[in-house]
Amino acid sequence: ERALNYYEDKFTTAIDFLNGVNYYYGNGRYKMSSFHLHQSTENFLRTISLVYILYSPKNHNLDELIRGCKAYTTELCKAFPRNTPEEERLFDLLQRSYIESRYNPNFEITKDDICALVPKVELLKQIVEKVCRERFDYYDSRISEMSE
Repeated sequence: ERALNYYEDKFTTAIDFLNGVNYYYGNGRYKMSSFHLHQSTENFLRTISLVYILYSPKNHNLDELIRGCKAYTTELCKAFPRNTPEEERLFDLLQRSYIESRYNPNFEITKDDICALVPKVELLKQIVEKVCRERFDYYDSRISEMSE
């Protein structure tokens, strides 16, 4: 029950931030779009650890959050592969957007960068939903076994 409550809270928050990306993108505010992409990503990643262990570290570093979630799924690599310089650049841009988009007037992120990052976060959303649903199925099976 706690895992489901965490899921509903964090997953919904992540979707809300993803919707914010579209709003700011539509208004040509790419820095704010990047901040919302970061927040969406962060909340999707937090959802996994909350569903699995009922805890999420208080950390905004996406790389560390991904490493922590790899214990529960390696599918995250599909959303954020970093085996080319461009993939690495995009991930770094997303990572830096949490601080830079708000506090660095010289931070630059382009419309094309946002367009390249949105499908990655959308894929992350699908992965998180799948992984969490599988975990809920596991919890349900364990509950059924215990009540027999």
